[in-house]
Amino acid sequence: MKRIPILALSLTLVSVLRAADPVTGPDPVNIDLAHQVIKAMHADRMFDQMSAQMQQMAAQSVSANSANMTPEQKAIAAKVTSQVMALSMDTAKGLLSKMDVIYAEVYSEAELKAMKAFFESPEGMSMLQKQPQIMQKFMPYIRAMQQELGPKIQKITEDARAEQQAAAASPTPQAAK
Repeated sequence: MKRIPILALSLTLVSVLRAADPVTGPDPVNIDLAHQVIKAMHADRMFDQMSAQMQQMAAQSVSANSANMTPEQKAIAAKVTSQVMALSMDTAKGLLSKMDVIYAEVYSEAELKAMKAFFESPEGMSMLQKQPQIMQKFMPYIRAMQQELGPKIQKITEDARAEQQAAAASPTPQAAK
């Protein structure tokens, strides 16, 4: 009679180890469930909204920091910032395709099923629909943080540049003979 519990325990252990096996990767069932969760979360739409807000913040930052710039310099700064943001966000959005594997590795099948059920429920859909409002209310804090950090980052950069120039200008010590 003791063989059945040991057999059941062994089968459970093998299936758990197989699901976590780095060689074979996560269980395809979990990957499919994770994909469904990500789709239910509308991750791509949230990412697009976040990207648009970040583009707007970047443009405002350039505008706020361009007091000493000529109109041509402002245009170039705005163009470069926009290109960098677009490139960064496109690259980051490409990572969405990897989320299902990561979710499948981190979450159990039961957790993925519960997440899917939540995001498909009226409460979950309401939460997702309200995320832009949350971000909008959070943006003033992010802007304030950027305004506070901007001069500090600029000083760090200027100090590093001055230190680098000083190091390049000083003669290198000769080895003792």
